[in-house]
Amino acid sequence: MSKIKEKKLQKKRRKKSEPTKSRQRTIVVTERYTMIAEAAYFIAEHRGFTEGNEIEDWLQAEKEVDTLQYLGQF
Repeated sequence: MSKIKEKKLQKKRRKKSEPTKSRQRTIVVTERYTMIAEAAYFIAEHRGFTEGNEIEDWLQAEKEVDTLQYLGQF
């Protein structure tokens, strides 16, 4: 198979595995902040609101919100 055809096939495969822009919804900064804050609250609630893990909760919530947005879940 020629190198050009091989590159085209690789590009097609890569595109199929990535979410399309039409599936991704752009969210504004304030909406993202609110979503992260709510997710962090539920993470802390699940932990029993023990002190000292606020930053970890926030970072985990950021990761979850960003992943959901990337996957087009909202």
